[in-house]
Amino acid sequence: MPEIRLEPPPDRPGLPEFPAVVEPAVRDIPGPPPAPGPAEPVAWERTATPSGEELLDRAAPAVLADPRARAALDGHRYAFLGAGLLADDKDRTTPAILVLVYDYTDDRTLEFTLDDGEPPVLTGMTAGPAQPALSDAEIERAVEIARAQSEAARRAPADAVPMVLLTSDERGGDEHHGRRRAYVAFGSPDRRMPQVRVLVDLGEERVVDAGRRVGDE
Repeated sequence: MPEIRLEPPPDRPGLPEFPAVVEPAVRDIPGPPPAPGPAEPVAWERTATPSGEELLDRAAPAVLADPRARAALDGHRYAFLGAGLLADDKDRTTPAILVLVYDYTDDRTLEFTLDDGEPPVLTGMTAGPAQPALSDAEIERAVEIARAQSEAARRAPADAVPMVLLTSDERGGDEHHGRRRAYVAFGSPDRRMPQVRVLVDLGEERVVDAGRRVGDE
């Protein structure tokens, strides 16, 4: 087969670059602004946000002193779950505190709103079936009940670490429907699954599922 050679393409002169044309012409463009001078120091003060414990310490006496709260809680077994600052209204002129109380007698959550004055003043109260997260005190109490009333929990390994979760409601009509119940599991740190499981009713302060060691069923 004969060797085929292609000649390089001929050189072509480059196309001229046309200058940019702005119509109408731009005139009177201001020059760059002067360099900024030294900045003046701004005096500011750090605002300390109170903790939930501090808010609850301040608000709980005001809640218990209000006739509406007393009417809802007198004769009931209840617990203060926590408190926090409300930031739901940008037009609010007075800081407000939201206090959560769980009523174990009627299985309901009470929400108290207070203006954060000196002292705080109760301005609103609502009640509903919602189940807020367990408080630290409830978690500690659930572990105490599980260890005191469940033989399986007492026989858990010495290094077992408790894990406590709020359980979901049972179906309507169930014996424990709407109750405030905690699932308490005990497991060794080096085990992926818990070795003991216990179900605690915080309202009645009793174990409703005596618990068992995993692997015994």
